[in-house]
Amino acid sequence: MDDDEEPRRPPRAGLPSLTKILDAGTGRELLEIDGMLPLPVGARIELGSAMDPPAQDAIVTRVRLWGAASRSSTLVLEVMLRPPGEDADLP
Repeated sequence: MDDDEEPRRPPRAGLPSLTKILDAGTGRELLEIDGMLPLPVGARIELGSAMDPPAQDAIVTRVRLWGAASRSSTLVLEVMLRPPGEDADLP
């Protein structure tokens, strides 16, 4: 086997040092967190009073990794906003 026949290695990404929470409906950035917050799809989080509008629940609908081929990757959580305590019908 010569160099042309060697299997390609997949790109390598470091652990994200930033987590962004985006509104799945509008794509608007709601929150940026230093560090990695790996929540599963379906997780419910409460976005506190610093948010506009304040105090909403958010249901994680999608988890993505931006910049996986670079040194500074970002974990992205897309969420569906709900009034606090409201049951959510996930798509």
